[in-house]
Amino acid sequence: MDDRTEVEQDGHSVSRRGFLGAFAAFAAVATLVPGALAVPVPGRKPGAVEGLVPGRKPAELEGSLVPGRKPEVINAATRAPSLGRRARQLHLYNVHTGERIRAPFFQDGRYVPETMRAITRMMRDHRANQTHSIDPKLIELMHAIQMRIGGQKPLEIVSAYRSPHTNEMLREAGYGVAENSYHLLGKAVDIRVPGYRVSQLSRMAKSMRRGGVGTYGSGNFLHIDTGPVRYW
Repeated sequence: MDDRTEVEQDGHSVSRRGFLGAFAAFAAVATLVPGALAVPVPGRKPGAVEGLVPGRKPAELEGSLVPGRKPEVINAATRAPSLGRRARQLHLYNVHTGERIRAPFFQDGRYVPETMRAITRMMRDHRANQTHSIDPKLIELMHAIQMRIGGQKPLEIVSAYRSPHTNEMLREAGYGVAENSYHLLGKAVDIRVPGYRVSQLSRMAKSMRRGGVGTYGSGNFLHIDTGPVRYW
């Protein structure tokens, strides 16, 4: 085809040779200048990243649901800031969900809200996915046991809060669950510690005389609660 063939564009005729020359010059600019072909999006600031929400840090988007993707278990771990002299730290691991917490729950004369919320979430009824407020005295009791074992190994949570439905289901299945269990009130937890026998943990808990202590060697866990002092 002759280079002089004209191309109709927006009502003006342009020679093919002139058109190709202009296109080559534009392409060269686009190659040398990054972003020359970028089309600004109305309302978006320059340099904005796709998918980020104004006013929210990228880390805060972790765990957001994506269409077609199953929800992921969110790790409840909380990093500990520099500990003050009066800070009390707790190290927990949930054997059912894989969630872990190692953070101060008490610091500067008060309970740390972020850690207390994380503990409540971790100690939920994982079967019904229901949470309940956890008695601070129970958290203090777990901390006291952890101090006895050195604080390096986590207390492994076997069972904490139980919803009425879950409690009744386990009771009817013959698991020896009490009808009016302290688990229903967020005042009981079943724990174990790697490297420690249940009998060792039982002696520690009984010596504190802070509530009920049940020894379950066959199930390899220790029950502790903040009810009346009693042993079984």
